Amino acid sequence: MPELRSGLVFAAGYADKLRRTVFAQLREQVKRDKELAKQVALYVSRLNRALYTLLVEELKVEKLDVVRITISYELDEVNKVIAWKWDTLKVEVYKRVPPETYEEALKKFVARAPALAVEVVKYTVSKIGETFDGDLLYSIKIDEREVGIVEVLPVDDIVVLKKAAVIEPVTAIFEKAKIELKGRSLEDAVVEQLSKIMEIARHVDTSEAIQVINAIRGRLQIAPLEKPVEVEESE
Repeated sequence: MPELRSGLVFAAGYADKLRRTVFAQLREQVKRDKELAKQVALYVSRLNRALYTLLVEELKVEKLDVVRITISYELDEVNKVIAWKWDTLKVEVYKRVPPETYEEALKKFVARAPALAVEVVKYTVSKIGETFDGDLLYSIKIDEREVGIVEVLPVDDIVVLKKAAVIEPVTAIFEKAKIELKGRSLEDAVVEQLSKIMEIARHVDTSEAIQVINAIRGRLQIAPLEKPVEVEESE
């Protein structure tokens, strides 16, 4: 069953986007049947008429808000009818935030931005378990949110950071490093090393960081971390 998807689009343009998308999906059919093309235009107009009631009159969506609309349909070429499957309709609305509501916060941020860009990241670590060959795996967290994983091997008065990866506040991979404990706990030594992310880590895209995270998690058969859903951009 075909699915009509608007992608992310300004509310002011959702009707045109849906119309263009349907005609693109049915290009072969409407090319060989001009009467069908007229009927497709009619049924898309009916869809848009119904959506106008929902978006504009009921949800009070404004023109510069962003929407994403998805609905399945069936095409009957013989009778030249599109049957919209209304029970499959999905609508997402992203409201525009007026600039005056965040201008003051933005001004304060601009003054702090240079320092924030190089500020030490405050991670914590929580032990997950130990592998068969003695490596220790720790979850890396910001507050209570899990953002990565680190694999270490304690050896006398040092700890070998074998591999680590994080996805917040930036996506990065830590390569192998030896860390002297100097009287610190293993956890404190590892956290201090991780806090230097902006200086010593290799900065990568999200997919590469998650690949490393899942490889380490796999050593203890922990379920893989899923890649964050990417925003589908309007064409």
